[in-house]
Amino acid sequence: MNTLKYPFILLTICIMALATSSCSNSDRRNEDGVNLMGSAKMLHVEQRDGYRVATIVSARDSNTVEAAYILVDRNVELPDSLPQGIVLRTPLDNVAVFASVFAGAFEELGCIDAVKGVVDKDYFKQPAIIAGLKNGKVADLGPSSGPSTELLTALHPQAIIMNIYEGMDVKGIDKTGIPIIKIADNLEKDPLARAEWIRFLGMLTGTESKADSIFSSVKAEYLRLKGKASLYESRPRVLTDNMYQGVWYVPGGASFQARLIEDAGGDYIWKDDRSTGSLNLSYEEVLAKAHDADIWMLKLFGVKDLDRDALCGMDQRYKNFKCLIKGNVYYSDTEESTLFEDLPFHPDKVLADYIALFHPESGIALKYFLKIKK
Repeated sequence: MNTLKYPFILLTICIMALATSSCSNSDRRNEDGVNLMGSAKMLHVEQRDGYRVATIVSARDSNTVEAAYILVDRNVELPDSLPQGIVLRTPLDNVAVFASVFAGAFEELGCIDAVKGVVDKDYFKQPAIIAGLKNGKVADLGPSSGPSTELLTALHPQAIIMNIYEGMDVKGIDKTGIPIIKIADNLEKDPLARAEWIRFLGMLTGTESKADSIFSSVKAEYLRLKGKASLYESRPRVLTDNMYQGVWYVPGGASFQARLIEDAGGDYIWKDDRSTGSLNLSYEEVLAKAHDADIWMLKLFGVKDLDRDALCGMDQRYKNFKCLIKGNVYYSDTEESTLFEDLPFHPDKVLADYIALFHPESGIALKYFLKIKK
């Protein structure tokens, strides 16, 4: 049985840190030239006289600007002199989103009606989007690999909201003249840094107070759970993901996914790696480092009632991992679960699941993952 260590000291530190951060953000909110973001590292938002400047910086070099946006309330006159950047008249109420996670955030913020077009429509789970696609209120813009520029132009959205990826190709949509809002939450190294981007979405949609409240709650719960996980001395060795077309993709050791495992009290096998993206590994490389992993976590689309034989049917070599032999394999059917939808802006919920996996004695019930059948 695991033992707890220094509970009162650790929990006190967490509570004090949270209180200090909250007070700091509140006190600085209306100061010109001060970054309004607290956790996000790739997003800087400054209040200016009559507008805000949102700057998105490179993941590799914080001095390199990826994009700059000038947020001006649409109910006031446009200032005579504005800095360089894409002008957005807020709140936005007609946007195209290129990922279901953004529609989920809009739904939580209470402005789902602002989503007028989507790509990869089959991945959207929000009832309003599904209904809108059926009744024509939401446009199907085609696949993300080749969205229809004609449909986009006809939609006349105020902006396109999409994630930044390394080496990204905007598929010609930049030629439509529609502002592209590049959200870089997926490149943040820390789960809370990623989660704070919902505040930017709140600024864009006129739901800033709601977004601030959501993030404050997420941050408090995440820190509470992280403190709980830190009290357990055991740290199971964790393997993630599986082979895909001959390559085993795992999160880099400096990624937010690796941080989630660490914060949940797990020992991530590639924790010493310093990359923030994915590692492209061979089966042999994974087996060499992870053959004795204690827990194996899988994210599989449309896979239900997974058992050991079915998993080995995907690749017979999986039987060489100790965790499969012992039955310590957990999977999330991402077609049914909301794991991917909740991960960006509600890492607290995902952290709870990870703690449940790594430390069953925590008493936390699983939400996204199921244990493989023997």
